Amino acid sequence: MNLAIISEEFGEQIAAITAGTRFEISSESDNDVPVMEARIRNIMYCLWKDSTSKELAKYLERSAEQYFQELYEFSYGVTSYEDVSITKGTERLALMILAEKENRKRQIDRLERAYKRFNSILDSFPSQDVKVLQMYFIERKKVDYELLRGIVKKHLKFIEAYYDEDTEAAEKRSKEISNDIEGPAPKVKQTSVQQLKKNKKRALKSLNKLFK
Repeated sequence: MNLAIISEEFGEQIAAITAGTRFEISSESDNDVPVMEARIRNIMYCLWKDSTSKELAKYLERSAEQYFQELYEFSYGVTSYEDVSITKGTERLALMILAEKENRKRQIDRLERAYKRFNSILDSFPSQDVKVLQMYFIERKKVDYELLRGIVKKHLKFIEAYYDEDTEAAEKRSKEISNDIEGPAPKVKQTSVQQLKKNKKRALKSLNKLFK
């Protein structure tokens, strides 16, 4: 399971529930979607992704266990040789495993936050709206598109603001991580005009010595 599969499933679901309605998706209509409808479908896709994130996180955890076990077994076999080049390769492999584990952890954390966000959004709505959204996004049942669309449209500004806020927070976290890794930008010391003249004289003096 990956983002491409999730996107494909969402596309199939939307095509199925809009069939026969004035919002039916076709090769012609999809090229000229009204702004409001595009906003609604975009939020539906965001909710669809978030609703599947828990399942995807579990998949990554399961696959990670086997993946890293295979890497450990390979690295253990390599260390039985005494060749220097192989030893250096083993060190690189160990660093790669650590980096991969950290990356996988970040992916799982991000997915878990997405699922939590999905539940937080639904917790803000009336129970009758939540029931319809759960049927579609969690239970994957076919629902009336106009009913689903009406609920999303009613809460559209709230949901968009929720996602915008999370995007800003994510960007801030990303900047903080970059600063932690790379450190602040180095300060460039400006050279005064006087110092530049002194440097020029020193350079000319050195050149003169070379030709004496």
